Amino acid sequence: MDVLCFHPVESVTRRIVEVLKDIGMEAANATSVQSLRMMIEKERPAVVLVPDSSFWEVEEGDFLKLALSEVSGEAKISIPTEDVTQFLHDFVRSLLENSENSRVREILEREEMRKNVIYAYGFSWGKSYVVKTSLQRNLYEIIPIFSKKELPIFIAMREKPDRFAELPNAKVVWVTDIVGKDRIKPHNLTILTDSIIRFIEEHGNAIVVMDCVEYLLLYNEFVNILRNIELINSYVMEYKSILIIIIDSNAYTTKEYSLLSRYALEWNGV
Repeated sequence: MDVLCFHPVESVTRRIVEVLKDIGMEAANATSVQSLRMMIEKERPAVVLVPDSSFWEVEEGDFLKLALSEVSGEAKISIPTEDVTQFLHDFVRSLLENSENSRVREILEREEMRKNVIYAYGFSWGKSYVVKTSLQRNLYEIIPIFSKKELPIFIAMREKPDRFAELPNAKVVWVTDIVGKDRIKPHNLTILTDSIIRFIEEHGNAIVVMDCVEYLLLYNEFVNILRNIELINSYVMEYKSILIIIIDSNAYTTKEYSLLSRYALEWNGV
């Protein structure tokens, strides 16, 4: 068993089990402290979720004990509500922070969990995100981590993308007027969009990073760029992928920025 959880409110543990099963984990809930102890001995879970770290003094074991909390906080896992993003962020992040535990490390090395490492960094599948240029460096440090987890990544950049040239599992496109391999001219908006859509269709669960929107604006009307981004966003939702758009908010009017981020979440870094 991967995760065993206990909470005085049984509906909380049922919800946790449901969410964890959705990301491919074997999970179960205990209905009492007594059954919790019995299930730990019988099922040997890798992770035990309890209401508070001081709630129950756990005897020696090879499992990881994590505390639940109504509010996300240090060393605590937020209780999932309708939006389970914060719970998954806290939970997967805690697994990564405790990867020295051999059984936790085994979970993280599974193909399904390699894919779901994105939750630890504040992302969810099927969503689009806007990232302000002030957080560009933070994002660029995370992209190689996703690549090492064998996640397919499409990167479209205005700058010459030398830093990502050797990145495994990635297609890197330089948006430039200079003709060459893996380069797309900025006025060829349809070609760029089609390339991204084909990548999403071929791979599924793909991560698309666009760090070139302001440059595209020099050659294309804002409304045309917006239409293409919304088309990509539709494929992101359909194929459970992720779209990340790095933008300089100062380059847009209030209305334009509102339209650009209407169906996207603002990523605040990690």
